[in-house]
Amino acid sequence: MPKTITSTELQKNTREVIDWTRTRGEAVIVETYGKPMAAILSYDDYQAYDQYRQARQARFTRLKAAAAANAQATDLSEEDALALVELERQLLFDEQHPES
Repeated sequence: MPKTITSTELQKNTREVIDWTRTRGEAVIVETYGKPMAAILSYDDYQAYDQYRQARQARFTRLKAAAAANAQATDLSEEDALALVELERQLLFDEQHPES
């Protein structure tokens, strides 16, 4: 469970909060009036999240492009379109899990 602090505590203890995330590798949730407003995490965790986010966006872009190409093909049956989507999904899975 991540540590939770108020925005006032963050203002008073910024250095300690940064040290907490860096040394323990745990996120800190910052609340204002009891509502979570931000999360502070280590730079390594941020980089891992950013790589995940970019890879996810690239996968969605590929799937959207495949769907658009399928929609343009007027002679494509619904069964063929679903087969192409499944093929693209399998290719994406194989890229993510090369050991499988």
